[in-house]
Amino acid sequence: MKDTKEIILETAYNMFLYNNYEAVTISSIIKATGLTKGAIYHYYDSKETLFKAVVDKYMLENCVDTTVEFDTLETYIQFSIDGVRKKMTKIVEDNPNFANEVPINYLSLIIAAHRYYPDYAKIGNLFMESQMMKWEKAIEKARTNGEIRGDIDVEATITNFFNIGSGIISSMFRRGSIDYALDLFERQYWQYYNCLKK
Repeated sequence: MKDTKEIILETAYNMFLYNNYEAVTISSIIKATGLTKGAIYHYYDSKETLFKAVVDKYMLENCVDTTVEFDTLETYIQFSIDGVRKKMTKIVEDNPNFANEVPINYLSLIIAAHRYYPDYAKIGNLFMESQMMKWEKAIEKARTNGEIRGDIDVEATITNFFNIGSGIISSMFRRGSIDYALDLFERQYWQYYNCLKK
């Protein structure tokens, strides 16, 4: 059984996902949860605080662990693929209509986070920088140990891996299937990795 705080967060997440930020009010969350005003305010003193908690739980908490070390680029790629699969699976589990409705709504939620969550952009930039550094370390190590060619452009290679990952949503729109998009993403990663070895 879900506790009150979890009910509030899940309800608010779905409301922010399917409505713009301005349209969601504490009153509409009270109505949707069936809880009292006091129950909501016991955990969250404002819509802004609740929105931040939603972003923390459903967007930032799912970030990939950047503290893990890898012996090869190949193992780092597999770790990255597994992380993306896990995150996308969680999003689908939280949103049964994901394939039909959520991708564009999730992008809208990201835009709202940039507008209404103080420091969200800073947190996102720090995360992206840590990811770039992790990729750079793995690629440099792979160049040094002969796993991949030594003449590759590290920055371009990192950007290509990131661009492959950013194509998941467009692949979903094109085929309407998260499974297709994730399988294509994985095939692209491995094909690109094999090109780096030649």
